Amino acid sequence: MPSSSVTTITLLRHGAVEGGACYRGITDDPLSTEGWQQMQQAIEPDLPNDWDIIISSPLIRCYAFAQDLSHKLSTPVVSNSKLQEIDFGDWEGKTAEKIDAQLLDQFYLDPVNNTPPNGEAFTLFQTRVLFAWQQLLQRYQGKNILLITHAGVIRIILAKILALDIEHSFKLKIAYACVSRVECFHSDNSDDFFQLIKHG
Repeated sequence: MPSSSVTTITLLRHGAVEGGACYRGITDDPLSTEGWQQMQQAIEPDLPNDWDIIISSPLIRCYAFAQDLSHKLSTPVVSNSKLQEIDFGDWEGKTAEKIDAQLLDQFYLDPVNNTPPNGEAFTLFQTRVLFAWQQLLQRYQGKNILLITHAGVIRIILAKILALDIEHSFKLKIAYACVSRVECFHSDNSDDFFQLIKHG
């Protein structure tokens, strides 16, 4: 392994989903026609691209597009369950209007200590995402990666590289089909150095 190398990761959030806006974590709804168009338009400036691999959440709103793009570009695709969205528990499939406003406020102000009823603890979500992120960086060091995933996952990753306290991660706006690009500079002699070179 070289003393220094660079891994480039393009983070792509899925587009709009059938069923409209709601708290959709593990609920496996497909992309809408608009969602497909949003994602295609988002990556259009990057085509043709020399991505070495496409890594995707297994949820269909990410993985269907990943498989389609893999076929078009002849680029291998791998799904990783650790990169799927947080489980919102009893909030799954509900709009904000159908959830207790006080509980929602508490969650956004302090997600670590206010888990949605029967949902996934935010610290456990953070742990599994960052574990997958470190594995990705190690396994594909020096590669050019497209990671297709969810807003929550992208927030966790960006908060980590920007050294944001986890409770501040919701300040990061991750719109449908948002593209962020990160460079990781690896070194044998020090910690990895990250640079956010695109967001939005």
